[in-house]
Amino acid sequence: MISLCAALLLSGAMPAPAGAVGTFGPRVPVVEPTCNVTSASGDAVVGLDGTTRGFVAFDGTGCSDRIRFFEGAGGGWSKAMTRYRGVVLATAYDGTGAWLLYANGSGIRVGQRTNSGTYRDPVRVDSKGLTGAIIPSGDLVASGGRWLAVWNRQVGPGGEFAQTELFSAQTLGMGHCFSSGINRQRITNSNAGDDNPTLLTPDNADGKVRLLWDRNDSAQGERADLRIARMPLDDCRWRQRLFTAGGDLNVTPDAARGLEAKLVTWQRDGKILVDGGSAFGRRRLGTGFAPDISHTAATTHVAWNTFAASRHVRLAERAGGTWTTTDVTAGLHGDQQLIGVTGTGNKATVLIVNLATNRLYARSQR
Repeated sequence: MISLCAALLLSGAMPAPAGAVGTFGPRVPVVEPTCNVTSASGDAVVGLDGTTRGFVAFDGTGCSDRIRFFEGAGGGWSKAMTRYRGVVLATAYDGTGAWLLYANGSGIRVGQRTNSGTYRDPVRVDSKGLTGAIIPSGDLVASGGRWLAVWNRQVGPGGEFAQTELFSAQTLGMGHCFSSGINRQRITNSNAGDDNPTLLTPDNADGKVRLLWDRNDSAQGERADLRIARMPLDDCRWRQRLFTAGGDLNVTPDAARGLEAKLVTWQRDGKILVDGGSAFGRRRLGTGFAPDISHTAATTHVAWNTFAASRHVRLAERAGGTWTTTDVTAGLHGDQQLIGVTGTGNKATVLIVNLATNRLYARSQR
């Protein structure tokens, strides 16, 4: 058996140094449903105007299946009930409005809340939504009033252990690689499970959309690797390859575009890793699950859920080449659930659901 230090050296993932991140302001209530919340689904993104926008849905006794919209910054937030019902898979914002990928019993759809507050008729991209044994995962990007969505769905028998594959649909790229419709296609076709897709917006340098996901052994739960694919918008063909296969279980990736490189975070064997490509080396940030990453100006933020009996949310910050970490939920009792982290002007905003007080709240750095 090799030592922990040796294992970290071999994997290229060294622990982050201890320290303090930028000071956070108080917890600000964002959405307070009148029900007993046991879990939530949601996502949040930040626009060029510095406003964070997102969608959230609550599950629990007395909770409605209506999806709620929220937006704000710092100490000022507003919310609205949408016409959409189901589970939130992803959110995107492109200046024309906030886009939503969501699933319910009748399928998976893309909707939009425009900047004027109106809701577009949703577009169904898959007829199979919450009718299977698992809740699907997915992601969404948008630009100039058009979108691209990726999601997983079960394609074979086996109940909760049925094989999953990735599918995509898009209006982004219309007029280049397709002439009309939503250009729906199957991305993967393997004997393994393909789950937890995350998208990077088209790169201005090469016009390609990037996609990462985990490919796993489904029922066995012993092996999962991360894969990456790219799709030029002039031909709409996905090209894929292995991204990382270190350790045993590499799952739930999230990605962001930085000024220097494409930034990726994921969970490997219970540890949270981050890879900065050409910007900074791969490293371990802590232990936990379901990480989320954002990048603003010269600062990178990664947030994740802990494994503690009373689940908390931690955040790591890279500023000036140095990583520091903090517990964003210190002093709270009961489980906390991360919804997302956004960043603007080198400052982070973290959206968290407090399952003890039944509310979504925000904390922003001063």
